[in-house]
Amino acid sequence: MSSHHFSRTPAFGNVADYPAHWARVRPDAEAIVEVDRTFSYRALDSAIDDAARAMLASGVARGDRVAMLSTTRAEQFILFFAAARIGAIWLGLNPRHQLEEFAHVLGDAQPKLVVALLDIEGRSYRSELMKLQAGWLTDTRIISLQAEPESSANGFVAWSSFIEAGRATSVCVLEEAKTLVEPTDTALIVYTSGSTGKPKGAMLSHESIITTCRIECEHWWAEPFRTLNNGPINHIGGTVQVSGQAFIAGGTNVLLPRFDPVSLPQVIREKKVTVLHQVPTMYQMMLERGKPSLADFSSVQVLIWSGAPAPLSLIQHLRKLCPNLFTSYGMTETGGEVLYSLAGATDDLLALCVGQPDPRIPLRLGDLDGRGPAAGNSGEVQIQGVTGMCGYFGLPEATKNAFTPDGWLRTGDIAERRDDGNFRITGRLREMYKSGGYNIYPREVELVLEQHPGVAMAAVVGLADEVYGEIGHAWVLSSNPQLEASELEAWCRARLANYKTPKRIHVRDELPMLPIHKLDKVVLRQWSQSLK
Repeated sequence: MSSHHFSRTPAFGNVADYPAHWARVRPDAEAIVEVDRTFSYRALDSAIDDAARAMLASGVARGDRVAMLSTTRAEQFILFFAAARIGAIWLGLNPRHQLEEFAHVLGDAQPKLVVALLDIEGRSYRSELMKLQAGWLTDTRIISLQAEPESSANGFVAWSSFIEAGRATSVCVLEEAKTLVEPTDTALIVYTSGSTGKPKGAMLSHESIITTCRIECEHWWAEPFRTLNNGPINHIGGTVQVSGQAFIAGGTNVLLPRFDPVSLPQVIREKKVTVLHQVPTMYQMMLERGKPSLADFSSVQVLIWSGAPAPLSLIQHLRKLCPNLFTSYGMTETGGEVLYSLAGATDDLLALCVGQPDPRIPLRLGDLDGRGPAAGNSGEVQIQGVTGMCGYFGLPEATKNAFTPDGWLRTGDIAERRDDGNFRITGRLREMYKSGGYNIYPREVELVLEQHPGVAMAAVVGLADEVYGEIGHAWVLSSNPQLEASELEAWCRARLANYKTPKRIHVRDELPMLPIHKLDKVVLRQWSQSLK
């Protein structure tokens, strides 16, 4: 594979050029499919232009931010592409956030517009949005996606009125705005989870998103290309890795407002999904509650997981549903995947490793102190190139600290490069704890625990201890009521040095999850502290 060659997708400088391109080439092809709505590429491109003109009429200019509070739906991408088309920056808000969390993100980003669903899964956001507008967003217009009379009474603007006001903006003004956008301009801000502090807004450029998605198309492809997106809108996975790839490929996005493991197999079958990309927990829950059959997965040509490693037992179940399995490694700051498993990888390899570097993304193992390349085959994963973030929004010092002095983006993840070229993630710098003088990387212990046939997922956190300095608390997700902590302790001692075996192991049939379906280590650390 040539270091600069892309064979499957066209090259453009603005991410919003892709729906426009496919509207010319495949105008009647399905771009977005929802439960009760379908958008062709022609209809999607027209809706994007309408929203872009409405943004211009609202005073949105190049570099301004546009935020959205919603479930996954067509308007998410209409607004994302509309903002990109005129050089504005889109960001998604997590519906699970509380007022203080919204205040931090919106106070930081200071968007010109907030477009919101006022009701999501039984929760009303009216009062919170009014408080935000009064306290942190005094110069921000709030657009309600609900067509309801109360919008104006709350000081909000109805979506239909917002779009109608844009019709006064001429097409010439829109075309002029398009010409000002550069490939290096920021198109998307994704606020990181903030597990080590307040969330920071990672800025991703047009060329970052486009390059990442085009590389994905070289690794994962299907005919026809029909993917499913049921993730939260504030996460990079849905906007870039899943739907972004499909739009750049000229494919179809099947959008669901939430992840529902029970109905998911039926949706996959009925909507003829060919590319399925989820996190391992989603697959685990689907297998347990949705009980998919081979018929449900008959359309799926490619099945992918990222965001976390998958246990071997899960991979073996997935292999029965789809023979073409892939995993990958990346993060928000890298713009998405930078390591990809190769076609034909065995189940054991997929469980242990996250793949190999793509030649178009410079990647190295760096010294753990960030001073340069590592001396051997183990070190911090570091990348260069256009796929990485431009920096953290409004945080020059944090941006500086995210890079090495010689210009490599630091991921904080520690990996081992094997002789066969595959990378194995062995730990995370910020999660490392020291017990009895020994450095312990939780991921190494978690992998061992997840190899146990009774364990679905595991998370290890380090806690202060008077004797050892710090000790490990392991939290294990299991549906087996007979599984004892003593059995897991013996399992670890047979496979790890004694100092790596967690001093406390807690087995539960439910554990706190982040919106992206990873175990929430912040909550687990609080639980561990309460048990001391």
